Amino acid sequence: MVFARTNRIEKHIEHVCMSGGARVTFIPVPDFIGPWQYLKVRHKLIALAKQVLKPPDACIIRVPGQLGTLLWYELIKVKRPYGIEVVGDPWDSLGPESVRSILQPIARRKARRELLLQSRFASAASYVTKYSLQKRYPPGCWSTYYSSIELDPKVIVDASVLETRIARVKTKLGSGVPLRICFAGTMAQLYKAPDVLIDAVADCINKGIKLELIMLGDGQYRAQLEKQVQNLRIAEHVKFLGQLPPGQAVYEQFDRSDLYVLPSRQEGLPRSVIEAMARGLPCITSTVGGVPELMEDRYMVTPNDVEALSARIASMASDVGQMEEAARRNVKLAAQYCTDVLRKRRDTFYNKIKEVTLAWSKQ
Repeated sequence: MVFARTNRIEKHIEHVCMSGGARVTFIPVPDFIGPWQYLKVRHKLIALAKQVLKPPDACIIRVPGQLGTLLWYELIKVKRPYGIEVVGDPWDSLGPESVRSILQPIARRKARRELLLQSRFASAASYVTKYSLQKRYPPGCWSTYYSSIELDPKVIVDASVLETRIARVKTKLGSGVPLRICFAGTMAQLYKAPDVLIDAVADCINKGIKLELIMLGDGQYRAQLEKQVQNLRIAEHVKFLGQLPPGQAVYEQFDRSDLYVLPSRQEGLPRSVIEAMARGLPCITSTVGGVPELMEDRYMVTPNDVEALSARIASMASDVGQMEEAARRNVKLAAQYCTDVLRKRRDTFYNKIKEVTLAWSKQ
C-alpha cells in the first residue's frame, strides 16, 4: 500500500512506467506545494493516514517529508514499530537560500528535530548514504544503507562508447565549439541550486569560455530562472527543456552533453549524478550530504559559491586530461550502484521490518 501525493493525468505519457500492479494499492493524497497548501488539506491527510494504518502491516516511512512525518506521528501514538528510509537532510533542504518563506526558520528547526527522533526510535533504518546522513541523524536501532537508485547495468556505457565520448570532448576543446553542460533537477524549490549554476555559467561566458547550458526539470521557480537568464543576457546559451520522462529521454540528453553540474544546497545521494556518471560524463557537484561519497574534492565546491563553481567549470573546460580522467573514473564508480549490488541490502531491510512487525502484532 502506497501513501503518496497524486495528480490525475488525462492522457498517456510515453516512456512512463506504471507503478501499480496486482499487489500494489495506492491511497491517493491531494497534491500540495508548500506549507500553506499543506495546512489546507492537513485534516484530509490525517484521515487518510489513519486509514492506511488500520491493517497490522509493516510500515516504512520515507523522510524527510511532510507525508512521512504525518504518518510517523500516527504511528508513535499507538507505539507501533516502523522502518525508516532517510533520503536527505532537512536542515540543508530548508535553508534560507532554498526556501523563501516567513515560516522557513521554524520549519527548518522542526524538521531537523523530527528526523532526529524518527531515526532514534525506528525499529530499522536505511540511509541513502554510507555514513554522511548517519553522522547527523544517528540510528537508534539496526541500520543499513542503499541508494534509492537501481541502476540497470545496461545504462553504464561500454568501453567503445566511452572512447567516442572522450574523443568528442577533445575535438570540441580544440576547435572552440561550445562545451555542453547539463543540469537535471526540480525547480519546485531551489535546493538543487539552478540559480547558482546560471550565475556561474554567465560568469564563464563573460570571461570568453564557450559554453551551452541545458536545463532539465520544471516547477514554480522555472519562470524566475528564465528571467534570471534574460537579465544576465545569456539566453542564447541556455535551453530549458522542462520535465523529461525518467530513463531514456534523460540519458539521451546526458549523451549529448560533455559535463554534468549539480551544485545543490542539499542532497542525500543524488540519483542524477550517478546516472550521469554511468553515461561517462565528468561531473561537478557541491560538498553537501552524501555527495563526497561519490566525488573527489577537486570535482566539488562549497554550496552557494558562484565564484568557486565558475572557476571549477573553467578549469574543466580547459583541461582535456582532467575531463578524460573524470569520465573514466565515473563509469567505474557507477557500477557499484547496479541493481544486484543494492537489492540484497534492501531485501534485508524489508525482512527486518517484517520480523519486528510480526512480533509486535502477536503481543
